[in-house]
Amino acid sequence: LEDLVLQVLLLDLGEPSKFLTKAVNPPSALAIRNSLKLLEGLGAVECDWDDEGILRAADEMHESLPEVSSCEKLSVSSGLTALGFHLATLPVDPRVGKMMIYGALFGCIDPALTIAASMSARNPFMSPFDKRDEADAARKEFSTEGSDHLTTLTAFKKWKSLRQKEGDRSVNQFLRESFLSRLTLNQIEDLRKQFSDLLIDIGFLPKGYRCGGSRMRFGKQRSDHKRDALDSNNELKNEAGPNSNSENVHLLKAILCAGLYPNIIVAPRSLVWPGNDRKKQVGECAFQSQKGEVYLHPCCISFKEKGLDNRYCCYHEIVKTSKIYVRDCTTVSEFALLLFGGNLKVYHTHGVATVDSWLRFRIAAKPATLVKHLRAQMESMLLRKIVSPDDDVTNSPEGKALIYAVSSLLEKETKEIPDRSAADIVRPWNDNRNGNNVSGDGHKRVGNSRTQNRGGGAGGGGRNG
Repeated sequence: LEDLVLQVLLLDLGEPSKFLTKAVNPPSALAIRNSLKLLEGLGAVECDWDDEGILRAADEMHESLPEVSSCEKLSVSSGLTALGFHLATLPVDPRVGKMMIYGALFGCIDPALTIAASMSARNPFMSPFDKRDEADAARKEFSTEGSDHLTTLTAFKKWKSLRQKEGDRSVNQFLRESFLSRLTLNQIEDLRKQFSDLLIDIGFLPKGYRCGGSRMRFGKQRSDHKRDALDSNNELKNEAGPNSNSENVHLLKAILCAGLYPNIIVAPRSLVWPGNDRKKQVGECAFQSQKGEVYLHPCCISFKEKGLDNRYCCYHEIVKTSKIYVRDCTTVSEFALLLFGGNLKVYHTHGVATVDSWLRFRIAAKPATLVKHLRAQMESMLLRKIVSPDDDVTNSPEGKALIYAVSSLLEKETKEIPDRSAADIVRPWNDNRNGNNVSGDGHKRVGNSRTQNRGGGAGGGGRNG
């Protein structure tokens, strides 16, 4: 339904909740609302909800209200953002499309295409019932940054490298020992090519771009990571090509955050604070989401770990059995959430920034202003691609400066502030001192102080279409 809503807005056919009443089987108000909420969280549309209070009350009572059961009764006005305009031209899931667009903008298109394709296909790792332990151990060999998405990326890269350099016998042996599906890997490769062609058609990749040769070096070559990241940053200063930043794992995780937000879960502090006696495995701990407690599924690569490098994780798939589980996750930094998350509000008098009013961080005035400026620059780049699709915005002076600034910020946060509980730039806000108005989740509530909204943040600027 999200694709249909984007098309209605792109073609300027009126408000989707009104236009879709003409369908033979019109969608319900709840379906329309959920689609608009998802797109709003992605930064693809801006909505003015006239009945937000009524619908929130219905959610709290877990029941639907008769006055909003029909989509024509849903009182909302919506419009496309610059990001929404581009997503409407891509015939893919909006989350996948956003990841592809930001991967192209920030020079890590090859890994972004692989991850996007893997989300659109089946899991390439097989787990036979009688060899489950062996399959889990084989998958663990590809573990990268404790991320399921980067683990799949590393396995695909290894398979592709062997296929190019070795014979079929070596490739078949590798697939058997690694419990990887040849059919799924080939499907991912085909989807990568299709996605790259789509980006070429809308001007986000050069005409002569060929989906192939990756310069990624994850996983086992971590000793070279520091040098690779520095080389990548030096290259950013000179030439921002489609894969000039494909080795920067911190930026790639931020791109994942951009595509998967608002699918964010928050781990207990005990999993990330140094010095804590971590008796429980990550899979045994409850994570917090906007809708309550969730757990990591046993298939997650971090399920048996004793800790995480960050409290915040993005995920793609969630299921409900005896509990609510996420089947994949990647840790993301605080800056990634501020730069690529949802609606940003800055409370300058309190030194606090919030993302969609539920993720709260301590941040000084100057870094907060920088974050808002970078979000506005991302929106400006997307707007330029609407006006002039053939312009190479990533190699413009403004584009190079933006890519280098974002890459440097993410790397600085990760490398120069190893103690996650004492980050000087941005950190979670957990002020529980006496005298503060603190909510039940441990976060202080801000009163009537001056706020500054997103105002043209990533994917959230003026309306188009």
